[in-house]
Amino acid sequence: MRAAQFFEGRFTVADVADPPALGPGQIRIAVAACGICGSDLSMSKDACRFADVAVAAGYPLAAFDAARPVVLGHEYAGVVTEIASGVDDFAVGDRVAGIGLATDTATGIPTIIGYSNSYHGAFGEQIVVDAYWVRKVPDGLSLDHATLAEPLHVGEMHVQQSGLGPGDSALVIGCGTIGLGAIVAAKAHGAKVVIAAEPAAARRELAARMGADVVVDPTEQDPIDAWNSLVAEGNTLVGDSGQGTLIAYECSGRPGVLNDLMYRLPFNSRIQVLAAGFAEETIVPVVPQFRRIAVNFGHGPYRDAYDITLQRLAAGEIDAEAIITGRVGLDGVAGAFAALREPRGHVKIIVRPEGFEDRS
Repeated sequence: MRAAQFFEGRFTVADVADPPALGPGQIRIAVAACGICGSDLSMSKDACRFADVAVAAGYPLAAFDAARPVVLGHEYAGVVTEIASGVDDFAVGDRVAGIGLATDTATGIPTIIGYSNSYHGAFGEQIVVDAYWVRKVPDGLSLDHATLAEPLHVGEMHVQQSGLGPGDSALVIGCGTIGLGAIVAAKAHGAKVVIAAEPAAARRELAARMGADVVVDPTEQDPIDAWNSLVAEGNTLVGDSGQGTLIAYECSGRPGVLNDLMYRLPFNSRIQVLAAGFAEETIVPVVPQFRRIAVNFGHGPYRDAYDITLQRLAAGEIDAEAIITGRVGLDGVAGAFAALREPRGHVKIIVRPEGFEDRS
């Protein structure tokens, strides 16, 4: 099959081996569209570091040989072309999207498609995934728009894990797709105030469109200062500042942000880390202990985050087309990655393998 494979630091379009034969409970999908994820950007920046950290952490889902080619892409949508035994919920021709996990039939170990040398990601013409993680795309929702359920659901998942409820407030740091998902989810769960911090003007505009009450450029105004000012002036947005908790959702992955939040958030705040970096960082653990600040990297229960997000997209509660700022074919993958490294004008770029027509 044709795919944009990543090898030795660059993308090239090539004919690669098809994904493996189906194992029980798996389906094969012809890829219609796939978003470029922040994790894909991290991997392409330093594939060896990415793979080494996954192995050292005992995380098999992203363990691969960085000295061999890979086909990235896990924010997929497409059409079912083949079904294995044990799959009763899908038929050939179904329009689907989902979370890109596949269990290696040789080892029994699950992997994220794209972070594997054999289970290719969706920057190619077909993928094999475990049907458990796949959902039918609702009628009327385009496959391009359905790809957004995967990154946006991360916000819903982490808002649930953070325990945010009515009366609490949210500070969202970084308004890429995951940050936008956190804004949508925080508002849906009853956040009193949502402050969004983002240096790129296009993303700030989207943050406001997704429901943020206050949007700041952190190069001009510190978002924690903005919160403190709202409290000090008794702004009606905040109301009784003694009620509820301020929860910071770190969605930027920028070095130093976590440490800065520990020093500067109000006492008894919480930090939920959605975008974590791969480089080592230094923190002073006693600082959050002094300030009684809880830090959560993704622990805790959540339920139906993907399904909730897919339904929000289908219901038109999220302006999907506004989030998609570019579309490319396989030949445009390298350029799209370069553009996203300086994302002043981009939020989400969709890769569409040539020759696929969405008949939704």
